Amino acid sequence: MIVRRPPITTETKDTAQSNTFALDWLVSNLRWIWLLLIALFVVGDSLLSRQPSENVTRLLVLVGVGLGLNGIYAGLLWSKFFPHWLAVIAAILDAVLAIGLMIMLTRHAQLLLPLLMVPVMLAGLRWNAEAGLLMALPIALSYGVPLVPLLSGDIDRLQVINALLTAAANAIVLFIAGGLPGPFIRQQLDLAAQDNEAELKSLRVATERGKLISEMALTLGSTLNYRKVLRTMIDLAFSAMAEVGTRDESTIAMVLLFEGDSENGADRLRVAAGRNIGRSDEGRRVSGEEGLIGRTIRTAEATITNNAQKDRVLTSFASTPGCRSAICAPLRAGLNTYGVVLFCSTEPNFYNEEHKQLLTTFCSQAIITLQNAQLFEDLQREQQKILEKEAEARRKLARDLHDGPTQSIAAIAMRLNFIKVVLQKEDVAKAYEEVVKVEEIAQRTTQEIRTMLFAMRPVILETQGLLPALTQYADRLNATESFKVNVNNRGYNSQLTGEAEGVVFAIIEEAVGNAKKHAQASEIRINLLAGKSSLMVEIKDNGVGFDVEATKSTYDQRTSLGLLNLDERAQLVGGVCSIESARGRGTTVRVEIPFAGMKEAA
Repeated sequence: MIVRRPPITTETKDTAQSNTFALDWLVSNLRWIWLLLIALFVVGDSLLSRQPSENVTRLLVLVGVGLGLNGIYAGLLWSKFFPHWLAVIAAILDAVLAIGLMIMLTRHAQLLLPLLMVPVMLAGLRWNAEAGLLMALPIALSYGVPLVPLLSGDIDRLQVINALLTAAANAIVLFIAGGLPGPFIRQQLDLAAQDNEAELKSLRVATERGKLISEMALTLGSTLNYRKVLRTMIDLAFSAMAEVGTRDESTIAMVLLFEGDSENGADRLRVAAGRNIGRSDEGRRVSGEEGLIGRTIRTAEATITNNAQKDRVLTSFASTPGCRSAICAPLRAGLNTYGVVLFCSTEPNFYNEEHKQLLTTFCSQAIITLQNAQLFEDLQREQQKILEKEAEARRKLARDLHDGPTQSIAAIAMRLNFIKVVLQKEDVAKAYEEVVKVEEIAQRTTQEIRTMLFAMRPVILETQGLLPALTQYADRLNATESFKVNVNNRGYNSQLTGEAEGVVFAIIEEAVGNAKKHAQASEIRINLLAGKSSLMVEIKDNGVGFDVEATKSTYDQRTSLGLLNLDERAQLVGGVCSIESARGRGTTVRVEIPFAGMKEAA
């Protein structure tokens, strides 16, 4: 079997040193057993033969020296300060002991074979097959000792041949023991060490990945700026993916987020951030239903393609002309998918399962920060809207006061001044007539102020509901204005919540206010039409009308945004607002608000 050697690296050297250390421990432990078995064999043979001799003493002395040397051997291994030349000395002593054992106990040559195989196997195990064969050579030659008596004196050829065959067979066994088991065991240890090294490498990769994800979460969590989060997100994803495998400088990375497409009703994705993309791809909108992106959204799992050049959506980007492989992961929280993260490479088969796992983990962390940033931006936007609404309300109040009560008070001041002049002329009848007119103006002004206060905070709306509030509002307008206001109800019986009724009243008040200022109408009709699932509100006037589109197109040049206010307020309660008007044909404002949506919102 041919084993391909890996390239020598620092890790390979460390693995080799670790293997040698483990083998030294194994050799030391096996030597303890071997020496003890020799001692037992020698002592047992001496007791059974009942003939103690100097050979037994010599052998036991050699065993004692071997035990002592092996003790030093093990101690140095334990202290991790082991000179490798000591292993050579120990091997030489093993050979001497084995040869001495064979020479001194020749009569047990066949029984000694298993014991004599041990030092041969230890040498092959500690070094290599060559060392095992080298150790086997002198021990195999020691099997020639029994031939010496046979060759001195009368030679019995049959006995000599039998002894030679036995010695040759034993030598072959020794050479096999030196050449095969050691390398096999060493190979197994090498494979085990490689497996351990692979596990350690996987552990290091997992540790680095965990550290990277932790740093990513810390970095992303340090800001709530939505655009900065997107930029940081794509940069971190790019760096994280580069840590897995080979860095590819041609990689294209994008974050695409969902937005509604009113033209065909299909969900589309917009490029919100990118890395290595051209200006023409910034903000580009693509379909979220086709190709790799569509498959990722449908399965809610990271997906890889190695045929990116055939993906119609991917090839629509100007930045990906040579894209060969791509990976896409969803930005998903719960059951909602907010977008995807896309990586494209010009290298074929570039992405693997490790990329998928890393990108999935990254997206799971990033979506939380992205949601927080989105919520924070939405909150800031709502706060800005509230401030704008308050500013608009103040401007409206100022205009209403200027157009109504302020003019009336100015008229009262002028008439009082005229009354002073009349009284100086002692024209009491004329003065009385002017006082009556001042009283009428003051009463009308009081009514106007009360109507304004009522429109700002109609208490009856909170206590009795929308219909009584509209009736009272119409009565107040009829008492103070030159136009007539009529309220018609068809089937509405407080199906909306209190909050929704407040919004409806504000819309009606805004529409009536616009008609009062601009329509020159003689009549305004407020119609409530309740259906099965929604309320339709109509505010109609018979005034001069206006060009709706022309008015909307000049909003950037206007300080008053009445029509926009109507639409935004309707959206607050899940409703839809529409305006119909033409010059000379009056104006109709329609607002439809769903019942179910408001109950859920409440």
